[in-house]
Amino acid sequence: MKTIIISLMLLFATSVLSAQHKLTIVVDGIENVKGQLMVGVYDQNSFMKAAPIASDMVKIDGETITVELKNIAVGEYAVSLFQDENENYELDMETFGPTEKYGFSNNAKGKMGPPSFADCKFKVEEDTIIYITI
Repeated sequence: MKTIIISLMLLFATSVLSAQHKLTIVVDGIENVKGQLMVGVYDQNSFMKAAPIASDMVKIDGETITVELKNIAVGEYAVSLFQDENENYELDMETFGPTEKYGFSNNAKGKMGPPSFADCKFKVEEDTIIYITI
């Protein structure tokens, strides 16, 4: 009996730790209804350094876009996104910064570059909704 209880406790603990959740990102502030929205979800190790742990590309068809990403594990994350108006899959830049609209979770703003992970981070412990204005 003791073995069964311990096994059930371990099974429950494993399922809680590996729980997968839905992350819903609501993006507003879209002025030019054209192109696509490029979205990346990052953990602390990958933020602004490596490929996102989850991503999506959504056709822009209105002034507000909702992106749903599934299978996001419990943890701390940051979102970076941009409106790819010309659909070249890149954030177009000029001398003083981006020429296409962009945003980060918590509507964080950087100073002379992107914001830090600490400024952008949020927790996923259950299905989560965040709002970003570009």
